[in-house]
Amino acid sequence: MLLRQHMSQDAVKTSEERLLASLHTVLQSSGSCTVGLFYPTRGEPNLLTVCGFPDLAAVVWSLPVCVDNQTESLLQFAKYSSGDELVPGRYNIAVPSTQCWVKPDILVIPCLAFHRGGARLGYGAGWYDRTLAQLPATVNTIGIAYAATEIADSFAEPHDRLLDVIVTEKEVITVQSGRESPM
Repeated sequence: MLLRQHMSQDAVKTSEERLLASLHTVLQSSGSCTVGLFYPTRGEPNLLTVCGFPDLAAVVWSLPVCVDNQTESLLQFAKYSSGDELVPGRYNIAVPSTQCWVKPDILVIPCLAFHRGGARLGYGAGWYDRTLAQLPATVNTIGIAYAATEIADSFAEPHDRLLDVIVTEKEVITVQSGRESPM
């Protein structure tokens, strides 16, 4: 069972506030750019209120949409603003009802678990892995995880693109090992 499903409501709220504050700090230096967030599901922290922070007004926000085409299944990012109408997408995850596609400069990615070297675990369907493999190396990645989900031994695989930054409710970890898996 996932750690976050066992957290009390107070612990979830406190963790979300700390994660939001740290994410805000990390994004403050980004200036005018496009950021791909995520819509919270399965107990993931809700960080969407970052879209309303006045000092981040130059940021274009977006949410991922699972898109299947004839050759592959990837995430595309639809422009999003606080208050936009959302509709159920694949896996019943909310997506913007109007899909104006944008290309993110920064991706904020939920993690079930992480390693300090930049490896992340998701739900196993490979949506972020396939998408990251197609994106330019200039796209920065920020993993969002609970500190207690840190795994001591690296589980990175040769094809993994490592996270640039990992934000937990306790710290911000800048990954020094580079973008490609060390394996």
